Amino acid sequence: MENIERRPSPAEAREALASVARAQKAVRDTPWPTWLYPVNAALIAGMALTSLLPQHRSAALLAVALSIVGVNVTAGYRMGAPWALPTRRAFLAAVAASTLCVVAAVAIADVVEPAWPVVVLAVAAAVIYLAGGVAHRASTGRPR
Repeated sequence: MENIERRPSPAEAREALASVARAQKAVRDTPWPTWLYPVNAALIAGMALTSLLPQHRSAALLAVALSIVGVNVTAGYRMGAPWALPTRRAFLAAVAASTLCVVAAVAIADVVEPAWPVVVLAVAAAVIYLAGGVAHRASTGRPR
């Protein structure tokens, strides 16, 4: 099918693209519900702690990971943006750092004999995520 509409001028095209970018940023910076931050932090810590289980570690890790996805997608659908990632770099860096803590906890669980390093990494993952959550919450303009 042929498009017979007039061609936009370069200024109109720039404005249209800028409005799309503004709309996308507004969706990505939609405030999250307050309850989501501590729930995610607890699930992230739980994911790290699954490495201490004597059996079925992989199944438990997968179950917690799917719980995190389920909680976030459900909250996202209620907000109207189920797959949008925030633009705040501090939050994204905190998520990456907490993910590294979880990966480290899973990796060292069989290497170290005492359980305390895994517990420390689980707590660190939760605290780092919550710090990123504070940055995200502050960037959306919602009251603390």
